[in-house]
Amino acid sequence: MNVSGNFFLSKLDGYRRRIAHEQYMWSCRRTSRINKRRYENWIARLRAQPPEVFAGADQPFGGIRNHLHAIRRYSGLNVQIVPDEKAMGAIPNFTGEIRELLMDFVPAGRPPVHSHVFPWFIRWCRRQQERGLRWIHTYHLMYFAQHGKNGLESWQQEINTSLLNEACHADIRISVSKWQQKDLLENHSIQTAYLPNGVDVALCDQGNPGRFRRKIGVTTLFILYVGRNDPIKNPADFVRLAQRLPGQKFVMIGHALTRKVLQKEWGVDVPGNLYVYGPASHAEVQDALAACSALVVTSKREGLPTLVLEAMAHQKPVVVPDEAGCMEAINQGEFGFIYRQNDIDHLVAVTEEALADRERCRWARQRILKEYDWRVVAPKLDAIYQRGTL
Repeated sequence: MNVSGNFFLSKLDGYRRRIAHEQYMWSCRRTSRINKRRYENWIARLRAQPPEVFAGADQPFGGIRNHLHAIRRYSGLNVQIVPDEKAMGAIPNFTGEIRELLMDFVPAGRPPVHSHVFPWFIRWCRRQQERGLRWIHTYHLMYFAQHGKNGLESWQQEINTSLLNEACHADIRISVSKWQQKDLLENHSIQTAYLPNGVDVALCDQGNPGRFRRKIGVTTLFILYVGRNDPIKNPADFVRLAQRLPGQKFVMIGHALTRKVLQKEWGVDVPGNLYVYGPASHAEVQDALAACSALVVTSKREGLPTLVLEAMAHQKPVVVPDEAGCMEAINQGEFGFIYRQNDIDHLVAVTEEALADRERCRWARQRILKEYDWRVVAPKLDAIYQRGTL
């Protein structure tokens, strides 16, 4: 092609890039306008029908989401989760633009505000406290060195800083576990009340084992792992367990977990007796728990693992590491089995022991119904919302 032809194509490519960029910018402006309009409509509804409690911040998936939605489901009060999925669901992660608008929002009346984890919502709650509203903060697990392969990410450090330096000013501070309550007091001089993670036993009881087995094409019992692709969840040790017990079936559930990821990122070969399911909804996890022979947790750290409590509600044998949150959930081994972290031989032996269990798992459900069922926990939280005390 001659020089003039090359010049023409170059001009054409530049024109196409400019058009594509303009279309992209137009789309961003349009999306911003739509998001702002959704936000304004939501705020207008809140002003017209003020809730009795504000709680947040919500996210698209994970344990905090389940926790918040259970609070709304089981509370005797009208709890507004921020952001509201129905009103704001199309806005991924509640964009910075909308968060800035929310900072200027003043709730009608004097509803308590209840923060969990996220710094921007903690700051919003602190601002409401300055206006005279009661502020409650719940401490879940903070970030430890084990959360990262090469140290903590900047966003994890930001959350820790907010929890230690800002959330500590809440009028009422709640720890979801007794070990964390002690740690916050002794190491950070933060005094908290103890109120555990709740378990949605009614949802657990809807678990359908046959439904999950049909999805994965397995008719036999299997040993289950549930946990995202994260250093703190330590998925590699579960794969090593499956390698050591070739006569057992294993299933892994978790966000961003694939056979390729396990091999490439964790350096473990996935054996033929291990089925990698990938991400699952909370309801699907209950189906899997109902279908499994035992739950094995390989986490390096946990706050108070709701998953373990759910397995106990299902009356399934539970194997956990000698880690404070997990051991607290099974009352130091009374309702489950403990193995030494980083000791695969011990993990294998304890798993085989758990598979033969018929007693501990049977009594474990009674512990859940008495202490952790949301129908027991929610009235205690309502007392905090209404009277500022347990």
